[in-house]
Formats: sequence, C-alpha cells, structure tokens
Amino acid sequence: MPTVPSSATAAVPRADPATGTVVAVVAPYEKGGKPYPRAFARHGWRTVAVLPEHRLRPPAYRNAAPPAGYGGTVVHRGLRQTVKALRALGVSAVVASGTGGIELAERIAWQLGLPGADPASSPLRYDRGAQAARLARLGIPAPRGIRTACRAEAAAWARSYPAAGYLLAPAAAGTPVDAVECADAGGINTAWPALWHAAARYSGSPHLVLTELPGRRRYTVGTLTRPGPDGRPEHVVTGLRADTPAGPRAPNGPSPQALVRYTVRVLDALGVVCGPATVRLAHDDTAGRGPLLVHALAAPVMARTDDPSWPGGRPDAHTTT
Repeated sequence: MPTVPSSATAAVPRADPATGTVVAVVAPYEKGGKPYPRAFARHGWRTVAVLPEHRLRPPAYRNAAPPAGYGGTVVHRGLRQTVKALRALGVSAVVASGTGGIELAERIAWQLGLPGADPASSPLRYDRGAQAARLARLGIPAPRGIRTACRAEAAAWARSYPAAGYLLAPAAAGTPVDAVECADAGGINTAWPALWHAAARYSGSPHLVLTELPGRRRYTVGTLTRPGPDGRPEHVVTGLRADTPAGPRAPNGPSPQALVRYTVRVLDALGVVCGPATVRLAHDDTAGRGPLLVHALAAPVMARTDDPSWPGGRPDAHTTT
C-alpha cells in the first residue's frame, strides 16, 4: 500500500534532505510542546522556532517557556525583521505549529517566496465562521450559523433559526477548548460565558461560532496536499476515522467515497494548496444533506506513534484512501 510521511514532515513540499533543509516552525508554544524537532531530524532537517513576542501571543501562552530541541530561535516582533532573520538562516520551508501560527506562517512563506497559501485568505484555513461563509457562497453544503462575540446576538439567531440543537465553539479551530452542544437559546446563554473566556484566552479572539447541530455521526479526515503535474493542488486523503459510535450503519449513511469527495471540495474552497490538513465532518442520517463541515485545520497534527486516535493509525505510516 502507498504511504505518506507524518503530517509534520509532509508539510515540507518536495524537501530534499541532501540540501540541508532548514524548517521554520511558527508559534510552537502550545502547552506541553510538540515533537517537531525530532520528527524533522529523522529526515536530516534542522528546525528553527519562530516565537511571537509576548504581546503578540494569546494570553494562555504569554508566559510559556521557550521550546526545547530547536537549532535556533527567532523572536517575531515584526514581519520584515523575521523574514530577514530566516532568510539569513537559509530557511527553505515554513510550517505552523498549530492554529495560532497559521496566519504568520503563511505571511512568512509568502515573503520568502516559498510554497504556501495566499495569506490574504488565512482565516479560511482555521476559522470556523470564515469557512462556513465561504462554503455557503460557493453552494457547498454547510451548517447554518453565526460568528459573533455577542451572546445576545447568538441567542437571537437561535430563536430566528429553530433547530433540533446547536453547536457552540470557538471561532478558531484547533484551540484546546471543547465545543458545547446546546438545546436552545437558554442553553446558549448558560454555556456562553465560560466558552467566551476560554476562546479569548487560548486563541486571542473572543469570537464564537454558533451553528445548527450538524449531525450525530462525526468523522475525522486527514489529508495531504501537494502541487500536481499541472501545478494545481492535488489532495490525497491519508486517513479517515469515524469519531462517534453510530451502531449499525443506516442505509442512507455516507460512504467513504462521499466523505472523500466532499473533503476535496472543501479543501479547494478553503484555498489549501500544500501541506497537511485535518477536516472534521458530520452527517445527519435523517436530513438527507450529505456530509457537512464541522471545521478544517490546515496545520500539522503531531501524535504519538502509538496513538490509536490518529486517522489511519501511526502518524508516520498513513495509508492512502
């Protein structure tokens, strides 16, 4: 079976170990750290940490200790100085450590002339509200919802759009804050304060996204995108996992092929042109609407090699679907 490497190393398009690749990892200050240096070192690549200065970090990470294992650190205070420092270090690839590094990583890659998405549309790669709005404009099925920092506005929207339930989550996908299911406007009012404060603490933004409940069946799809022979993005599904037990499969449940087709449409709509992405989908067996996007995150996802939750099994041995 064909395989692809871990999502961290796969984020480096067509890197050649013989060239002494230097990889800049942007904002690796998540609590507990992530093993990027070790993952890249296995391929003979060196890593440099790009750390936003304290005032540019979300509150939860302002006092985080410097990450260990990197061959160097560049403190980001301004784009021009950061790009100059990374160019001097011979950086030939840039990856975001997580949600908080996506916009900066794309801006740096753009300035260095490296492969990457258009930084003008960075929110499409991590912001639930921007993603839903984009899909709606293109006619791709997505849950109805609202992106707002105002509790009253969210509750009013729910009253205007009755649904069997609602999902309330930080606008920034990938933050360590769980989404909350709410039955009605009263439940939204109850859940709002804690979620609002947690979103602001971990993402730097108090915006939440409220959507109709997208369905009880949930799936995680791992993908890898690289330029194809014609230069256009080529998406490969590297793992597909059902996240919630649904009992016997319903006759109208989604086929893997339907999930893959929808995922590819989403990646194109969100402007994913290279590197790994994790796409969360939902399906409502009674609605007849097909798969729906919960959120997508275009950043490497590191996991232990024995982590059974990784789509496709070991993160360094994904099989294509």
